[in-house]
Amino acid sequence: MYRWIRMLILLFSLTIAKAQVSAVTNEDESFLKTSNYTKYDQLGILFDKLESTYPDLAKLYSIGNSVEGRKLLVLQITQDVQNEHPERPAFKYVANMHGDESIGRQIVIYLAQYLLLNYGKNERVTKLVNSTDIHLMPSLNPDGFEASEEGNCESLRGYVGRSNANGVDLNRDFPDQFDKNHANDDEYLYSGRQPETVALIRWVLNKQFVLSANLHGGAIVASYPYDDVGHGKNNGKDCCEESRSPDDAVFRHLANSYASRNADMRAGDRCKPENFTNGITNGANWYFVQGGMQDFNYIHSNCFEVTFELSCCKYPRAEELPSYWHMNKEAMVAFVEQAHIGISGVVLDEDGAPVKDAHILVDGIKHPVSTTQHGRYWRLLTPGQYNVTVKASGFVSPPPTTVTVPENQTAAVPLNLTVHRRPRSIVDVHSRTTRRHNIDGLSAEDFVHHNYEKMESYLKDLNAMYSNITKLTSIGKSVQGRELYVLEVTRDPGVHIPGKPEFKYVANMHGNEAVGRELLLLLAKYLCQQYVAGDERIQNMLNNTRIHLLPSMNPDGYETARPGDFDGLKGRTNAHDVDLNRNFPDQFGSTEENEVQEPETSAVMKWSQSIPFVLSANLHGGALVANYPYDDNPSMRSGKEFLSPDNPVFVHLAHVYSDAHLKMHLGKPCKNYSREMFPDGTTNGAKWYVLAGGMQDWNYLHTDDMELTLELGCYKFPPAADLPTYWQDNREALLQYIEQVHTGVHGFVYSHIGHGLSNATITVSGIKHAVHTARAGDYWRLLRPGVYNVTASRQGYESVTEEVTVPPAGAVSLNFTLMADDSQHWSSAYDFRILDNVLNTMYHTPLQMYAALSELENKYPSIAEFRAGDSLVTSKFHQLKMTSNVGSPEETKFHIAIMSSLYATQPLGREMLLNFARHIATAYTIGEPKHQRLLNNTVLHFIPNIDPLNSKIIKQYDGTDKCDLTALEEEFGDSLYNYLTKTNMNPLSNYTSETAFIEMLKSEKYDLILELSSGTEDVSYPEASKELYEKYARTYQDHRNPSDKYECRPLDSSVHGQLVDLLCERLDVPVVSVGLSCCRMPVADQIGWVWRDNLGGIMKFVEQANTGVVGYVKNEMGKPVRDATIAITSFSKQYRVTSNMAHYHVMLPAGVYKVIVRAHNYKDRILTWNVLDSKLKQIDIILQRTNAERISGGQFEDIQVPEDPNVVYTMGLVLSRSSEPLGGAELAVRGARAGGVLARNTSDAHGRFVLALPAGYKGKQVAISAASDGYVTKQMDVLINSVDNLTPNLIFKLDSDDNVLGMPRLVFVMLSGVVGVSLVVLGAWCFSCRERARHSRRDYLFTQLPGDDKRPLCEPDLIRKPFYDEEDIPLTETDSEEDVVLLQTGREQ
Repeated sequence: MYRWIRMLILLFSLTIAKAQVSAVTNEDESFLKTSNYTKYDQLGILFDKLESTYPDLAKLYSIGNSVEGRKLLVLQITQDVQNEHPERPAFKYVANMHGDESIGRQIVIYLAQYLLLNYGKNERVTKLVNSTDIHLMPSLNPDGFEASEEGNCESLRGYVGRSNANGVDLNRDFPDQFDKNHANDDEYLYSGRQPETVALIRWVLNKQFVLSANLHGGAIVASYPYDDVGHGKNNGKDCCEESRSPDDAVFRHLANSYASRNADMRAGDRCKPENFTNGITNGANWYFVQGGMQDFNYIHSNCFEVTFELSCCKYPRAEELPSYWHMNKEAMVAFVEQAHIGISGVVLDEDGAPVKDAHILVDGIKHPVSTTQHGRYWRLLTPGQYNVTVKASGFVSPPPTTVTVPENQTAAVPLNLTVHRRPRSIVDVHSRTTRRHNIDGLSAEDFVHHNYEKMESYLKDLNAMYSNITKLTSIGKSVQGRELYVLEVTRDPGVHIPGKPEFKYVANMHGNEAVGRELLLLLAKYLCQQYVAGDERIQNMLNNTRIHLLPSMNPDGYETARPGDFDGLKGRTNAHDVDLNRNFPDQFGSTEENEVQEPETSAVMKWSQSIPFVLSANLHGGALVANYPYDDNPSMRSGKEFLSPDNPVFVHLAHVYSDAHLKMHLGKPCKNYSREMFPDGTTNGAKWYVLAGGMQDWNYLHTDDMELTLELGCYKFPPAADLPTYWQDNREALLQYIEQVHTGVHGFVYSHIGHGLSNATITVSGIKHAVHTARAGDYWRLLRPGVYNVTASRQGYESVTEEVTVPPAGAVSLNFTLMADDSQHWSSAYDFRILDNVLNTMYHTPLQMYAALSELENKYPSIAEFRAGDSLVTSKFHQLKMTSNVGSPEETKFHIAIMSSLYATQPLGREMLLNFARHIATAYTIGEPKHQRLLNNTVLHFIPNIDPLNSKIIKQYDGTDKCDLTALEEEFGDSLYNYLTKTNMNPLSNYTSETAFIEMLKSEKYDLILELSSGTEDVSYPEASKELYEKYARTYQDHRNPSDKYECRPLDSSVHGQLVDLLCERLDVPVVSVGLSCCRMPVADQIGWVWRDNLGGIMKFVEQANTGVVGYVKNEMGKPVRDATIAITSFSKQYRVTSNMAHYHVMLPAGVYKVIVRAHNYKDRILTWNVLDSKLKQIDIILQRTNAERISGGQFEDIQVPEDPNVVYTMGLVLSRSSEPLGGAELAVRGARAGGVLARNTSDAHGRFVLALPAGYKGKQVAISAASDGYVTKQMDVLINSVDNLTPNLIFKLDSDDNVLGMPRLVFVMLSGVVGVSLVVLGAWCFSCRERARHSRRDYLFTQLPGDDKRPLCEPDLIRKPFYDEEDIPLTETDSEEDVVLLQTGREQ
C-alpha cells in the first residue's frame, strides 16, 4: 500500500513539473540563441525589422542625435500603435546613459523582442501591451557605447566610453533642484547642455510619462530619488545623507517591486563591499549626484523614475547575457506594471471639456502631477486612503475627494474630477503692474503709508461709514500713550455671539515692518466695501465670523522707523527698546526680555484671553514665509525642529496661506539671505531660528487660539508704490486664511438640564492640546480631515467621548450633554464599584500601604502574592506580585513593574498604584476577558514605597494642596543617580536602598517599568529606542483625561530624565514615567478625581503586554538556543531569550518590524513581524548552525572535464548528513524509465564525482543513484542541461545506514533483547535443575552403620548443653558467648 501511495505522489509531482516546464517553454525567447551585443548599426536594422514585422504593435522613432550624429532610437510598443491612446499611461526604459554600462542596453533590446514575440501567446504580455504605452530606448549614449570595450568591468582611462563624445557625464548634465541658478525658463533648462541631454529633456517634457527606469551598471541595486542634497547641507561630504522626496513611500515601493524579483539585487551584497538592505537605497544616501536624470524626471514632469544598477561588471562578456536576461526579465515586466498603481482619471470642466495642465493634489504629499492635453492624469500611490483635489488656473477647486487605494493593485483606481470656472474677478488682471487705482475698489489714496494720525483717522472714518458692520475699540495704550486700535468687522459687532468663531490679525509688532499694517487697513476697507456691494463670499464670511484687526501693536516703533528700510532695525522695538516678540511668557521659563511684560504685550494678552479666539496670524516683514509653532526648543538651538501637538493643523494652515500667496509658495530666498530657503514657503519656527517669548507660541499654549507668524516680504518698509503689488500678492491668502476658522469640529457643551457649560475642556485622542468652551458653552477645535475621538469634560460632570469624522472640506458640528458627576455611578461603570478608590480617599502611610496590599493577597490568593522579607530585595522593597496561577512558572510571561515615584515628594503615585492593584484583582476575579488575558500573559509587580522619605512626607500632609512640596533631605531618585554616576556622593550614607534597588532590577529583569509621578502631566521615557517608548507614552496620554484643576509649572526634571536614560543604558530596564497631576500632593479628596482621570491611561499602558510577539528560539534539532538575541532594526534595544527554555517575549506596539535573530555559531535570521493591536503572536524561530552546510576542508575546485561535443557531463558531491565528504561512493546513471546502467563512477577523497553520458541525453531526464558502505543508497531524478555540456552542482546527502543484519535498528534491538532474556531464563532454569539433582543425591554419599556399632557422637569430656533451634528463645542473663555452641550439619561441610 505504501509503495502505491509513493508512486501516485511521484506521478502527480511529475505531472505538475511537466506542466510548469511546458508553461515556461511556451514563451518565445528565440532571441537568446546567439549571445552577442547589438551594435549601433545592428540596432537600427533590428528595430526596423521589428517595426515592419509588427506594424500594429511597434513604431520606431528618434528623439534626436548624439554628438557624433548617431540617432537616439526609441521603439514604441503598444496595441494599435499607429493611433494615439490618451487613456494609456506612458512608460519608458532608458539605458546605456553611461556608454560602457552595457547590460541595460542589451536587456532593453531583449525586452522589445520578448514583448513582440509573445504578444497574443502570453496573457500577461498581451494585457501589458494592450494597456500601456511602452517606450524603449536602448542607448542614450551610443557614441560612448561604440567607444567602450567588451569585458572591461571598470571604465577606461579618462572615462572614455562612460561619458559622451564631448567627455561629459550625461547623468550630471540635467537641471538640478538645488542649483543656485535654478530656474524654470528655457534658457536654464537647455543652455549649455549636451545634445543627448537636451533631446531627453524635450522628450520628457512633451510626452508626460508616468513611470520610467534608468538602467546602469557597476553595482546591483535599485536607487530612488533624491540623488542630491541642498547646497551647504553636505558639509563637504559626498554621500551618506538621505534626501527624501515627498513621494518617498511610492519610490520605496517601486524600488522594491524590482529588487524583490531580482535575486542578486534582493541579496544586496553581490558587489562587495556594497551592502544594501533588500537591494534598495536612497540615491543621496549612497552618494550625491548633482544633475541626475531621475531627479529631473520627478521634479520637472509627472514621471516617477528609479535607477537600476544591474551588474557588478560594467561591460561583461556576451556569453553572460542570457543569464542577465533571466535574472531581470520578471523584474522588468513587473516594473512596467507599476504604471497602473494609484489613481487615474480625467479632469473636466462643467461643460465636459478636458482641462489640461490642471494640478492633481494629494493631501499630505507635496508633489502635484499635471493633466495631459486630453485632461488625463495618473497619480502613483501606495495602498491607503487619500484626500484628492484638483487645482486649475481660472477654475474653482472642488472639495477634496476621499479615495482608497487597495493592496495588490492590477489597475489604477478611477477618479474623475470636475472643476467650475471661477467668476470674473473685480480686478482687471492686466492692471496689476500698470495701474494704481480701482484695484478691488481701493483708490490710489488707499495705497499710501499711514502714520499714527492717518491710521487713526482712516479707522474712525471707516467705522463711521460702516457702523453696522464695524466697531472700533482700543485694547490699551503703548508706552508713549498711543491707542492700540482694533477694528472689529462682522455683522452684529461688539459682542460674542455663541457659535460664531472669533478671528484676529495682528500687525506691525515690529514697528519698522510696515507691510502688514497697511494690508490690514486695506483689508478692512475691502471687507466693508465688498459686503455692502453684495459679494456673496464676503457676506458669508462676515455673517459667520467675528474678525478683529489690530493694524499696529507697536505704534511708537512705527513713528521712529524709516520708509525705504530694507532690513534694518530702527523702529523695530517699542519705546522701551524691548522687542515685543520676545516679551511674552515662554514655555521654557523667563528671560531678561520677558521677565516683565511691556504695556503693549499686557494689552494683547488681556485682549486675547478675554475673547475666545480660534485662529489668528501675526504679520511681519523681512522674509517671505509662513512660520508655525514652536518658535523655540528645549536646547534653544536654531535649526532643530520642535513641533507642537497640532503640527498637522499648523502645517496645513501655513500651506493655505503660502499656496494662495502669489509668490510665497515658490520658496525663493531674499537677496541678502541666499541660503535662507523655505520649501513651499513654510517653516517651523525653531527650525528657522529659535526665539523665546514669542507671541504665536504664547497664544497656542495659554489660550484656545492657533496662530501663525506670516512674513510678508523681504522689504521691511517698502516704498508706497509697491503697496498695490503687496495687496494683490496677499489678498486671496488673507481671505482664505480667515476661512480656515470654519474647519474641524465645533459645537456646544450643555449640562443635563440644558445650560451651556463654560470652561469645559475639549480634548482629542492622540493630540495633547485641549481647548475650552466659551461662556455659553460653545467651542471650536481646528482639525484636519479624519476620524477622531473627542472628549468633553468639566469638573463636577462626567466626561463624554464621541467619535466624529471631520470632512475634507468645512467643519462638523458635535454637541455634548454632560451629566452631573456621581462617583458611585462612575465607579460602577468603569471601576467595578471599588468605592475605596473614589470615596474617603486618603494618603496611606507605608505600613498602611503594606497592610492594604497584603489584604489583597488574602482576598485573591490565586493571583496575588505579597512579598516581604523572602529575600534581601523584598526585605527592603515590599511588593505585591499579581499574575494568574501565582507560584507557577513565569518564564514565558512579561514582567511589568508599577512603581510609585522615585521621589517621596510625589506621593500621589502610591495611591494610584494601590487603586490599580484593586482594579486588576477585582476585574480578573469577576471574569473580565481583557484583564484575565493580561494576567495570563503578564506578571505585575506593585512596588509602593521606593523612597525611604515617604513616611516623613506623609506626616507633612495637613489637608491642603501641596503642589510645590519639597524635601529637606536628598530624595531617592537623586541619590540613586548620584550612586550610579559616582557624583556628589554622601559620605554618611551606605546606599543600602540604592544597592537593593539595583539588585532588584537586575534579578527581576522587568520588561517595562511604569513610574507613577506627579507635579506634571508630561511623560518621560528613555532616549535609547525612543521611537518605541514614545509610542507607549503616547498610548498613556491618548487614554487619560487631562485636568485643568491645577496649572502645571516648569519642573527641573533634568536629573530624573538622565536617571531614566541611565537605567535603560546600564541595566537594560526601560522606565516610562507618567505625570498624574500638575500638583505633587493634592488634597486627599482629589485622589479619586486623579484616579478617574488616569485609570484609562494606566490600563491602556499595561495592556501593551497583550500586543507583541512571543516564542522560542531553537536549532534544527529542536534544542533551545539559550544565547540568542533578538534585535528590532528600528530600535536600539535588544531582547535576550530566557536561560532555560530560550523563550523570548517582545512587547511591541502595532506595526511592521524588521527583526534580526542572532546567536553564536548560528546564522543570522532576518524576519518581518506584522504586529497587530491587542494580538500576542506566537512565532518560534529556528536557527541554522553556521557550519550546517560547510564541507570539512573548505571548498574544492570543480573537476576539470574535457570539451567533447559528443559527451555531456554531470558533476557534484557526495556528502554525509553532517556535510562530511564521502570518498569511494559508487554512482550509477540509469534512464528515466528503468533500464540498464548508462554510466558508473566513484567519488574521490573530497566526495567529488563526474559522470559522462552520450550527447543524446541533453535535455533528458535520468536517474542517478549514490551508494556508500554504512549509508542508505539515495537516488534522484536529474534533468540534463539542454544548452551546455555540463550539468553541475548535484549534491547527494546520504543518511547513515541504521540497518543491522538487514533489519531496522529498533527491530534488531528488540529481537536482541528477547533473545538475551530467553538465554538468561534458560541459564537460570538449567542452574536450578542442577541444584535439585545435587540435593537429591546427597544421601548416596553416606553408608549405614552396622547395628552393633553404637559409639557416641561426642567424646565423653565435652560439656553437654541443651541446643535450641528456635531463634525466638532468648538468652538468659547467665548465658555467655562461651556457653553457646555452634553446630554444623554435615551438608554444610
